[in-house]
Amino acid sequence: MSDAENHFQIGNLQATPEQCLIIKAALAGESFKVPAFAGASKTTTLKGVAEHLTFKRILYLAFNKAIADEARQLFPNWVECRTAHSLAYRFMMQAEPRYQQKLKRAGAFLPYQDLESYSNKPAHWHPFRRSRFQVNIAISETLNQFLNSAEIRVDAAHIPEVVMQWCVNASSSEQQSFVEQLVSFVQQLADNMLDPSCECGMTHDAYLKAFQLRKPKLSYDVILLDEAQDTNPVLQAILLQQVCQKVFVGDKHQEIYAWRNAVNTLERVALNEYALTHSFRFGEHISSTANKLLSKLNETRRIVGLAQDLPINRGFDPYQPYAVMCRTNAKVFEVADFCLQRNISYCINGGLEQITRLIESAYGLFLGDRQAPKSAELSLFNSWQEFSEVAEELNKAEWKTIVKFVETHKAETLNKIKRLASNAQNTSTTQVFISTVHKAKGLGFDQVVLASDFEWPDDAHPAYKESLNVIYVAITRAKRVLVLPKNLRKWLN
Repeated sequence: MSDAENHFQIGNLQATPEQCLIIKAALAGESFKVPAFAGASKTTTLKGVAEHLTFKRILYLAFNKAIADEARQLFPNWVECRTAHSLAYRFMMQAEPRYQQKLKRAGAFLPYQDLESYSNKPAHWHPFRRSRFQVNIAISETLNQFLNSAEIRVDAAHIPEVVMQWCVNASSSEQQSFVEQLVSFVQQLADNMLDPSCECGMTHDAYLKAFQLRKPKLSYDVILLDEAQDTNPVLQAILLQQVCQKVFVGDKHQEIYAWRNAVNTLERVALNEYALTHSFRFGEHISSTANKLLSKLNETRRIVGLAQDLPINRGFDPYQPYAVMCRTNAKVFEVADFCLQRNISYCINGGLEQITRLIESAYGLFLGDRQAPKSAELSLFNSWQEFSEVAEELNKAEWKTIVKFVETHKAETLNKIKRLASNAQNTSTTQVFISTVHKAKGLGFDQVVLASDFEWPDDAHPAYKESLNVIYVAITRAKRVLVLPKNLRKWLN
């Protein structure tokens, strides 16, 4: 690369050689993908691309609302910063104003009375002696799989594996009849949900699906997709329909939402690659640890740490602010309780409002109190046994956390969760910042402690790769100090 080609600026800073190659490709009108390691200034690089495409209509698509809000402060004013849902919401609510009322009726979860009323499911349909609530769960889960897929019709592939287990010992004709009926009921429900003239409620995922099915042609010259390794299949389908210039940026080793049907767009598109391998977040000690982990994922590139950090498990100062990365919500509660008992100020990433409502609702089931308030998510269940069995059967991580919390604290459940929530502070100046790894993506902290619920996965386990990805995301949140639990030290020493 010549000196002239090296003279790209991002803001007031000189672009790195890797960033210069990316900006040059963007100026040439090329569509391409950028595999980027943690802390490698992905968003800053996209900002540099946008700054050099001054006469273009640019859409920046962020992973969540917080990232989109932050990007609006960072990107030049000719860039529109949105999430996929906000893009779909704006388009669909203008195209179908009646969707507003449908969305108010549902929102995050479709009421089960709507599920039963608008699926055309007969009241007596109890395949394989399954109860009414199990059948409704099967319809709900199959619907969610469809809404988050790229397909235009419901089919057998959208039925969750745990539901298909119901008919594992049935004859082929019984199995075929069950699948055909379930698909029919879910398709009818989906049609009514997407029909503006039908009163059936609508969820947020439903209007995104409606947006995809309309095959919109977006009026942008360039689309910048951040966190491309965790793309919703619906969004991927929308983007692949567009004929404009596209730049996909992400880190395949931060792919940790496969359980939510996310797909890695970086691997689905055949485009030239321009890598970002230099991390400005941490230095050689943390990058060396990350590289050991990445070698087990067959990564051939290596992270180069450009900042200053300390040897692993050295230099931790408990009197200075630090972040605790947790694998599960159950551990988040445990760490918060630890801080509460010792009068240490703490905040919980994302807050506890939603899960507090779920725990209150679940506790009503635990007591058998039919007058207790029920959240929309748990409104189907009539007993604690139903709820705990379905949480286990469907392997719902959040529900299983709630079951464990209630059964552990019993009569103290409500007091416990309310104390944890009321003492949590909503400020960055607290002593301890507590977060699950999934909620900490994109964040960095001076000192990071990994909680004890991290374990090295069995390489024969189906989730082996994603489990290693979760550890990689956790350790690369650290800027200067990283403390590993004993469970990981022998593997990453």
